[in-house]
Amino acid sequence: MRSRTQKITVIAIIVILCVALIGSSFYAIFLPDEDLAEDPGQQALVNEYNQWQQAVDLLNQRLAENPTDLQAKIDLGDAYYAKSEVTAQLNVDEYKEDLINAIKMYQDVLQAKEDDNIRLKMANAAFFVGDAELASSTYEELLANQPENPEVLFGYGMCLLYLKDDYKQALHYWRQALPLVEDQAFKEYLQEMINLTEGMESNSAQE
Repeated sequence: MRSRTQKITVIAIIVILCVALIGSSFYAIFLPDEDLAEDPGQQALVNEYNQWQQAVDLLNQRLAENPTDLQAKIDLGDAYYAKSEVTAQLNVDEYKEDLINAIKMYQDVLQAKEDDNIRLKMANAAFFVGDAELASSTYEELLANQPENPEVLFGYGMCLLYLKDDYKQALHYWRQALPLVEDQAFKEYLQEMINLTEGMESNSAQE
């Protein structure tokens, strides 16, 4: 079992990196008691929420009129996924529901055609919602197709660390990803994540 210190380190890693690289989705998980009503940006969040909700409603209507419209399914999945970045800061239950709906749309699309971009979105959504089995199997499928895709290596590492409690394998994939990353900000944060996780590895060896 990982020590309490290591658990806190895992949370720190995820909060630091996911806020920087993916958005603020993890605030809703790790800071559930945050009083967003006092945030001066709350109204902007509500406005963005309303925009994405309108998009979801319109796309659901379009899909109801033509259930075989593949592009509508892709757009609806993307709308739910984007909406989840807002609902993560407003309502955790709706956040999870948005991700589950995005996954359903992406699964429907992948039954009709092969698309690794859609598959990566589905893997990320499964990770965010905490579906370890779907996330890991989808990342593994992506790795078989794109073994040098740093986004896949990064995402799979996050899955292994947070959902599988396997920081050693997470380090393995992040170290593979590091020389493949071109974006400097991403590279710096990935290096920071590696450094923090290496500290966990050292602490574990000393226990």
